[in-house]
Amino acid sequence: MAEADRPGAGQGLWQLSLAQFRHAVAERALPGCGAVTAVSADLAVALIVKALRVSAAHGSASCEALLAEARALLGRPGAFADDDVAVFSDFLKGDQAPELSRQACAVPLATAHACVEALGMAERALPMVEPSLRCDVEAAVLLLSACADAVLLNVEADMDELDAQARADVQSACERLRQQSTQLRDRLSVR
Repeated sequence: MAEADRPGAGQGLWQLSLAQFRHAVAERALPGCGAVTAVSADLAVALIVKALRVSAAHGSASCEALLAEARALLGRPGAFADDDVAVFSDFLKGDQAPELSRQACAVPLATAHACVEALGMAERALPMVEPSLRCDVEAAVLLLSACADAVLLNVEADMDELDAQARADVQSACERLRQQSTQLRDRLSVR
């Protein structure tokens, strides 16, 4: 893929405006579902941070501690967006190295793991945040759960090039992350 064909022509995805990002998704080979999911997951974490930040201003020490954890997570899922573009850019160039196949699975698996971690934070945040901000945390839960499901589809689509043992390990990781995401979402949806 030529440099001019990359989203943002040499910039990281986070340097693009939302309109440029949307255009790149619609009109270029990259970014694809992995990058879009990573960006969406990071925005969901931002909703959790916002709800905790505003609520912490009312003086809860436990809310402050969770806010620090959430701020530490903010940016991690989004960083996987650029990683995803880099891996699949190499893949589109025709590089079929086994290491690239492992990376093509590792990046979205890391995104799914970050989604599950953020879902756990959302579970702890929900009872702490101001009632008017619960909808932000609940929206984050729905987004994060959908992101985990979507990015795991990406992993499953890319694992065919792995050897049998690596494929089994990746499939097991997918099942574990999907189960964790579903359990957290279901627990939070009954509140």
